[in-house]
Amino acid sequence: MDINQFIRIFRNNLVLLIAIPLLLAIIVYYLTRNQDKVYESETIIYTGVTTGYSIESTAQRPTDFFSTSAQFDNMINLINSRQTIVESAIMLLAQSLSLESYNPQYISNENYDKLQKFIPKYVKDLVVKNGKSGVLREKEEQIRSLEKEIRSLEKEISKKKTRAIQELSGNGVDTTTRIKTGLTKDDAPLTTPASTADLAGTITHTVQAGESLLTISQKYGVSIGKLREINDFSSQNLVVGQQVIISTGIQSGSVMPQNYDENDASTYSESDDVAYSELINTPAVETTQSATTGVGMAEKRDDGGLATIDKDPVIPPGIRKDDYDKTVQNLVNYYNSSDSNFVYGLLHYGESKHYSIRSLKTLQIYRINNSDLVRLVFLSDDPGICQQTLKIIAQVFVKNYKVLKANQTDLVVEYFKKQVDSADAVLQAAEDRLLRFNKKNNIINYTEQTKYIAEQKEDLDLYYQNEQIRMAQSSASLRELETNLTRRDSIYLKSDMINQKRKEYAEVTERILVNELAEDYDDRIGNEIQRLRLKSEQLRDDIKLYIDQLYLYSHSTQGMPIARLLDEWLKSALAYEEAKASLVVLSRRKIDFVKTYQRFAPLGAMLKRIEREITVAEQSYLELLRSLNLAKMRQQNLQMATNIRVVDPPYFPIQANPSKAKYLVIAAAMIGFILVAFIILVLEYFDSSLKTPNRIADQVGLKIAGAFPIVDSASDMKNLVYISNRLVEMIIQNIKLKLKHNSLYPVSKPYLILFFSTEGQVGKTFLAGKIANKLRTYGEKVLLLNYSKEEESVADEDMNFSYSYPIRDNFVEINNLQELISSNTLRRENYQYDYIFLEIPSIIHNAYPLEILQSADIGLLVIKSTSHWEKADAAALGIIRDISKEEPMVILNEAEDYAIQEMISGFKREKQNTLLQKVKYYATYPFRIRIQVKEN
Repeated sequence: MDINQFIRIFRNNLVLLIAIPLLLAIIVYYLTRNQDKVYESETIIYTGVTTGYSIESTAQRPTDFFSTSAQFDNMINLINSRQTIVESAIMLLAQSLSLESYNPQYISNENYDKLQKFIPKYVKDLVVKNGKSGVLREKEEQIRSLEKEIRSLEKEISKKKTRAIQELSGNGVDTTTRIKTGLTKDDAPLTTPASTADLAGTITHTVQAGESLLTISQKYGVSIGKLREINDFSSQNLVVGQQVIISTGIQSGSVMPQNYDENDASTYSESDDVAYSELINTPAVETTQSATTGVGMAEKRDDGGLATIDKDPVIPPGIRKDDYDKTVQNLVNYYNSSDSNFVYGLLHYGESKHYSIRSLKTLQIYRINNSDLVRLVFLSDDPGICQQTLKIIAQVFVKNYKVLKANQTDLVVEYFKKQVDSADAVLQAAEDRLLRFNKKNNIINYTEQTKYIAEQKEDLDLYYQNEQIRMAQSSASLRELETNLTRRDSIYLKSDMINQKRKEYAEVTERILVNELAEDYDDRIGNEIQRLRLKSEQLRDDIKLYIDQLYLYSHSTQGMPIARLLDEWLKSALAYEEAKASLVVLSRRKIDFVKTYQRFAPLGAMLKRIEREITVAEQSYLELLRSLNLAKMRQQNLQMATNIRVVDPPYFPIQANPSKAKYLVIAAAMIGFILVAFIILVLEYFDSSLKTPNRIADQVGLKIAGAFPIVDSASDMKNLVYISNRLVEMIIQNIKLKLKHNSLYPVSKPYLILFFSTEGQVGKTFLAGKIANKLRTYGEKVLLLNYSKEEESVADEDMNFSYSYPIRDNFVEINNLQELISSNTLRRENYQYDYIFLEIPSIIHNAYPLEILQSADIGLLVIKSTSHWEKADAAALGIIRDISKEEPMVILNEAEDYAIQEMISGFKREKQNTLLQKVKYYATYPFRIRIQVKEN
């Protein structure tokens, strides 16, 4: 499509393009005319995710894009979580139900009234006020009502008695009459007689700073209950400058009743909504100290003055925190009791605009650029609820986030505490086992002990080896000396005395060696060793003495002096005996060392095992202790890092947001226009009707001979007659051009022009008549042959200009015009025609003579602009094209104006259509469109 075609389509459907968007805009305006006002409030929360500081480092922590994004996603999802939304909705509901009356700071009057009507009584009874639920408050209210009625009745009775006594006294009635009437002097009036003016007066008191209800009652002598009843006190605080009514219609001189008792204060304290002692003792406060501001509340100090304390911004003024918390807990318990109770349905299934989860889910959460700040935006039709909802959601989010972070580290710390205790127990058990092992085996220092034992064994082995060498040397010397001595010497040597001394000397020497080894373990052994050594010396001297007696034998058999040999023999014998005794003792000692080695060898392995267990247990204990310290540091770090706080509290929206109704109206109009334009373009795109010459050329595949416009009163073209004549002339020009210049076969007069169509009622007769009449104006002789399906009388027809031939049963077998019509019906047989226009019925629904069609000089296919080219049309046309001498041409009938403009340019449209015609035309336009899917 080109721009001209777009303009033409929109111009033709201008009414639809204007009417439908306008209608949609009107509908949207009607639906949004009473739209609720929308108030917006926002709050900003500081998270400290990226720029916060912690215990781990005094510098700014390194940031990571993905971890930071994950943390912010966690926060946003936590705010939108079901737990946070449900808890916030319940707290908001508890806040609204706790109010005695509407407070625009919390809820508007309209919404408060709707809430009170909507909430059932059993849910309202869950609200706690002054420590009492709804059922208890109802009972107390009933008691107060009954007491009030009783006091009213007593007052009326007292007034009647007083009036009667006054009347009797004024009339001079005596005592006897009073007794008869039931009135005595004991039934005196509550006050002394007063004048009428005094009875009609009202006494008031202006509250001064520091005064309380108790001091005022004591000052005027009026009971506190009466003051509360007269003034209808419902608040605990007296305001400086407040007017307190003391008496109405009572004598001013004496207002204190005769039966007044100061203990009356305790009579009403049991049934009052507030603690009576607080009410009567609360001093008057300045108006600037009133708690109704919502910022703080007055509290009595120990010194009797007033102190202002901060109040939870969520809890309305005049409501105690414990009452509000109990109310929230009651609603939570009731909510969790079942999924079919009222509160559960209100939050989940209800259509509440303020308390349902759906409404609170409209909360908008944004991260402000790349900072640690998160913006929460909430919209509502109530400015108070809008602000309070944000307050509650922010408070619940901060609490839940801190609890979540604390739970993450608490579990880890608790786990490591248990593991550290277990590891400490294992370490203590291993150390106790080592202690018992050392005690049992007398181990002080296993390494040093084993080292000392090894050194002692090496010394023993070396000593043993030396003694063996000395013994071998002494034995060899004795054998050699004994060989060199004479027999007489041998007899002397073998004497009993000497041998006995030798044995004694050997025993003493052995005992000395044994005692020397045990000298370190017993001090008494030293004395024994000294004695043995003296004895050893004595035995040596005795043996030497006996040997010296043999000095007489001064020479051996080899000529050596006997004394020298005996001396050498003595030395060798003594050395031999010493060595022999030493070896016996050392052998025993070696056996002891073997036993010691056998005992110490497994002790080392066992000791290593125990020490290894202690090492492993100690390392495990230290590692777990380090992990515990890290977990505690992480816990403290998270507590400091999760310092989430509200930096910009929610504000109270004063003005509502601008209404979006006008934008919705504009959007509806634009959507309507776009939708209509889209539908029109789609219908135009899928419209397969043959309304333009280009479509005819594309779908039919034949050359167009011309077109003829729609001729009716709805046409909007000027000079329609001129244009029609010019189009007929163009058709005639194309016919003559085809006959005389573009014909493949030579033609001669009369020219047979065939008018045919694939469908009926396309205007063949009308166009053939137009063309024939135009040719006649040129002086051409034209015969128009039209068909008739009935035998008609032709008496009134001019057979020389037109003729209606009947359609007989043998119509398809006719071979020429003479068989189609009889020549005697014409005016003159020798009348020559220039053109013969033959019109046949629709070639799809009727049979046609093939021979006549084959003899036709030109075939003209008449197509209506609203027609659609189907497969049947193409098949029927294919047969005509096969039997025709020349390629048929197409005439487009009832062509639209824009199609005519493609053939004749320069004419203007005529604006003469009435509004009713235009509406009718555009209203029926969709029914005149036929959609056909194009096939390749």
